[in-house]
Amino acid sequence: MLLASAVVVWEWLNEHGRWRPYSPAVSHQIEAAIRSSDPRGGSVVLGQVDSRLSPYIIDLQSMHQFRQDTGKMVCGVFFWAGGGGGGGL
Repeated sequence: MLLASAVVVWEWLNEHGRWRPYSPAVSHQIEAAIRSSDPRGGSVVLGQVDSRLSPYIIDLQSMHQFRQDTGKMVCGVFFWAGGGGGGGL
């Protein structure tokens, strides 16, 4: 269980092999979806939080990000919990 003071940072793997953080609002949405989803999985539509990410969806079962308009898997997603920034920051 995470401490109330812990910061959760969700990141995605870009085409250059670097982990990049999602915004705090997107990370919050991912966390909320995980808490409320079916244990077998669910999804997060990133465009509901950030219109620039409207083509993307995260499948919570596989923990992969997909581009909805092409169906292409973009990358894996990862979270880091701690008192400060994540691994890609």
